[in-house]
Amino acid sequence: MAEEHDRYCDLTMRGGATSGVVYPWAVVELAEHYRFRSLGGASAGAIGAAFTAAAQRGREQGGFRKLHDLVDWFAAPGWRLAQLFQPSADTRKLFRIVAAAMQRRDTTGRSPLTCLLLALFGAVGRGARLVLALALALWLVGPTLWSRFVRWGATPGWALVAITAAVAVGVSVLLVLLLARGKDSWPRRIGTALLLLIPLAPVAAATRWDARSLAGAATAAVWWLVLCFALVSTVALVYGVSAKRFLDRMATTIHFGLVPGTGRFEANFWDRRCGVPASTGVPPLSDWLADRLDDLSGVPNLSFSDLDANLVLMTTDLSEGRPYRLPFTEPVDPWLFCRTCLGAVLPRRTVESLGADPSGHRCPLHPDEPVHALPRDLPVALAVRMSMPLPGLIAAVPLVRAEPEPRVHWFSDGGITSNFPIHFFDQLLPRWPTFGLSLQSYPAGDDRDVWLPEQDASTGGAPWRGIGLAQHFASAILDTALGWRDTMQSALPGYRGRIAHVRVRPDEGGTNLFMRPETILALARRGQEAGRLLRTRFTRDDRTDRYRWIRMRLAMREYQQLAEQAEQRGALYRDLAERYDVPEDLREWFTVPPTGTDPHAREIAITLDALGGLPPGPFDGEPPVDPDLRLTPPE
Repeated sequence: MAEEHDRYCDLTMRGGATSGVVYPWAVVELAEHYRFRSLGGASAGAIGAAFTAAAQRGREQGGFRKLHDLVDWFAAPGWRLAQLFQPSADTRKLFRIVAAAMQRRDTTGRSPLTCLLLALFGAVGRGARLVLALALALWLVGPTLWSRFVRWGATPGWALVAITAAVAVGVSVLLVLLLARGKDSWPRRIGTALLLLIPLAPVAAATRWDARSLAGAATAAVWWLVLCFALVSTVALVYGVSAKRFLDRMATTIHFGLVPGTGRFEANFWDRRCGVPASTGVPPLSDWLADRLDDLSGVPNLSFSDLDANLVLMTTDLSEGRPYRLPFTEPVDPWLFCRTCLGAVLPRRTVESLGADPSGHRCPLHPDEPVHALPRDLPVALAVRMSMPLPGLIAAVPLVRAEPEPRVHWFSDGGITSNFPIHFFDQLLPRWPTFGLSLQSYPAGDDRDVWLPEQDASTGGAPWRGIGLAQHFASAILDTALGWRDTMQSALPGYRGRIAHVRVRPDEGGTNLFMRPETILALARRGQEAGRLLRTRFTRDDRTDRYRWIRMRLAMREYQQLAEQAEQRGALYRDLAERYDVPEDLREWFTVPPTGTDPHAREIAITLDALGGLPPGPFDGEPPVDPDLRLTPPE
């Protein structure tokens, strides 16, 4: 029996936006020995899990070969990864700003500052442009006007010299500090400084070598600094107000994201000047996902019932403030959908595959549009789309529930509530391992591209991160708030030895849509190495038995702790089961509603007695960590 189970595994993948390119080759490595029984993930990990499940379904038709080839498709010229993220007509101008901010001289060959200025200029209306033009004009001519009209009167010469010297030193130090912080080469930094100093050029040309003229030039430089701050403040105010007005008017229309995932988009001349890649026929993200799922599996409109593996994805219902597993498992009121709402984020064929089961309700966002019952057998493309919406960038997915009046529930990134749901398929006594593929930055002093912790040794397995800057501190707060449970569980004995950590640099993965082909291939090779390390560890010697033995020892301690409670408190609960009348509003729990005390009082007493009769523990040789066994709400 053990040999049969040794050919199976479960797999969970961490979310990480474009870092998901590490997963295809890792999965292909594992597939050389294993068949995947359960697959799970959130965000980009949901894409990887769904693609793996589809490839498992199409294994005999070359599913894993096609999955391997996906990396080569991403690494082809033309910024295909970035092309998948296509804005709508309503978000086109805002998306230019995002694309511009992602430009780098050493990757795309474009100046982020130039692209950003062009994107910002084209993102606002005529009134805002007029305000910005006036602010820019004042910044350009303000220092010159100051130097010409300032009058020093009877100011002593020593005071004029002191003013000139103080300003010269202060401005010079400020410029050196700003230039030293730049990431560009020194020629580019100096060029940027000269560009910023343009308003002072007329002042410098008109300055004479006397105390009054030099003092006028110095104070003009101070005025220039003040105007720089005023210009930046004006830009921030104009764009802040414009963004607020846009979101107040259009937030639900654009589903709280710049990229809907479907629809027609063609990058025009101004888009390309702002850094948006030229269109080469790459479909939008949701369409591409649906096409790839069908191609990998060989099944059109792939649904959960078509899969050979158990696929579980994480999404976050922001309206309820809680996570949900997909497909939905709870016995709750049925979910409803609006064709118009889903048609904005999913390809038409996926929406049509949902059917048109009437519900008798109307969509709160489109009062003239009826909502239909969502089938229990979901299309995989819909579930992936509900798990991956990177907040702000990828549009959220709306569903409706009649409670009692129809209300919209907005589903966003599953990583908000669990970015690495390693707990999905965990059991006290697992039959085979649940592997994990995780992502992390390079720790100081450790240049290994892939880290696979010692298999469940007694040493600590918790990750560590250096915090030296304020932005590191803020990032650590966010990551801890979102992922502390996943992090702690991943470090437990019986967990950490089956999780491979792939290291990524700041310019790799994440929201870096414009990764060079060699960067994409390097990430994929690290994933391949992670898959190889996991596969070889658990297929040599008795490593899978070692994993099962450790989990058995952990389970025995939990059973013994439960037995101790049953022995100490069993009499209390046996008496309760025999005498307590089941309340009327709890009788619906039973198939045959009771009319008095609990009908299973005898069986409850037998169970408590059996638990209380277990040998006292703990046994010698317990693992050094004692995890909690507790009831948690379903996801």
